[in-house]
Amino acid sequence: MQSRGRFQLSRTWVFFFGSLSITSLLLYFLGISSFVSLAVILFMLEAVGLVCFAIAAWRKGLDDVLALLWSGLWAGALATLAYDIIRIPVAHSGIPVFKAISYFGTLLLGVQSPTPVSEILGWAYHLSNGVSFGLMYVALFRTPRIYTAVIWGLTLEAVMLLTPYAEVFGYRRDAKFFAITFGAHAVYGAVLYLALRLWNGLRDFQLRPAHVVAGVICVVLGLSLIAADSYRSYARNLPPSPPAYIGPHLYTSWDVPEPDRIVAMWVTRRFVEPQASFYFIKPFEAIRYGRPFDVPEAEIRRHGLRSATQFLLDQRGLNSDTKLNTLARMTYLNEVTPWMLASDAEAGQLTQRLRLAAEKECGQSMNGNCVERLFQELDHFYQER
Repeated sequence: MQSRGRFQLSRTWVFFFGSLSITSLLLYFLGISSFVSLAVILFMLEAVGLVCFAIAAWRKGLDDVLALLWSGLWAGALATLAYDIIRIPVAHSGIPVFKAISYFGTLLLGVQSPTPVSEILGWAYHLSNGVSFGLMYVALFRTPRIYTAVIWGLTLEAVMLLTPYAEVFGYRRDAKFFAITFGAHAVYGAVLYLALRLWNGLRDFQLRPAHVVAGVICVVLGLSLIAADSYRSYARNLPPSPPAYIGPHLYTSWDVPEPDRIVAMWVTRRFVEPQASFYFIKPFEAIRYGRPFDVPEAEIRRHGLRSATQFLLDQRGLNSDTKLNTLARMTYLNEVTPWMLASDAEAGQLTQRLRLAAEKECGQSMNGNCVERLFQELDHFYQER
């Protein structure tokens, strides 16, 4: 009785640790923190937790617990490979079904478009989710059944559809999307069941951890081929990566590096909302993430004869600061009366300084990384006497 209770407790811990990988994505959708912070922290907790759990089980001679872990890893890896293989014809038909995996990598690496390194990271994260789902299944169900495994696969996708998964990664919710995604998850569940049946059938042949490792290596090789094919076909044409953070402190603005926009963002970050994060789109694109900033529908924007910076300073009661007023005057001359800019030497020099910095750091389009360097330039200006 005591042994049975201990095994049930072990299942609970396996389920908990296995759930941490996908939890990072769910928390990202909830806007708790950036995806890279959540993914790295929770993956490390999962990996370390499972390794420590396995070592403890090995030292205590808990063969049933070790078998639970190895079978979940084995079956989860094989089911993930099958899940992706079944989608290859869809990808070759012109539908970028693997782009969410590419975006996992761009979010982890902090780049706008897929690179070979970001693809490796994205597919590694994808595999960690697939393996973790396998561990969660064997922890939930003592005896694998085809119907429980398929329902498990479909449930995973149903839960994801309750989140903004499709919207964040740019999938259109239509009949084709639902057919593809539910069909692939049904295959995941079916292969998960078959892999566990195979595992149980081969236990009499003294399966060892080396067999599991060999199976996972084969899965990695298979996924690498699929990833390379997807990267070759779609990497250059994917829209820019979603923002690394999609919580309440996210603002979306146009990517044109105008002085007024740059200064208003810097004032927001430095004096109003230190947690503020900025995401950039092409002018007049639809805003899918965050709150509008310095665009026609935004609260913080040019209002009549006031630049966005002036409006922000007035709104927040920051217009008594001499340095900020200098920046506000410069933005007014650039935004409202550009023909008078030449008559104000200080504003003209400051404009030139900011434009040169923007050209050097961002070129023609702003992104999250280059804007941080522009903020540093404005920090230097603010600290100057």
